[in-house]
Amino acid sequence: EEDHAFLAEARALLPAEPWDLTTWKVWTEAVKSATGRKGKPLFMPLRLALTGLDHGPELAQLLPLIGRERALERLE
Repeated sequence: EEDHAFLAEARALLPAEPWDLTTWKVWTEAVKSATGRKGKPLFMPLRLALTGLDHGPELAQLLPLIGRERALERLE
């Protein structure tokens, strides 16, 4: 339940496109500021929602490939 609220907040803070390799950092800093989460509690729910995996490629490189529309769907 707590992660659902967290992901809803993260979804609302997802920046507009165009995206580049800095988008992940900008977005996660905004989510960190809004939620107070940091480290694994910040990154793991985002990774799981976006990729369905608890490990994998660096999300800074992967997020622009996922795209905003698909990211919004996955965060829902």
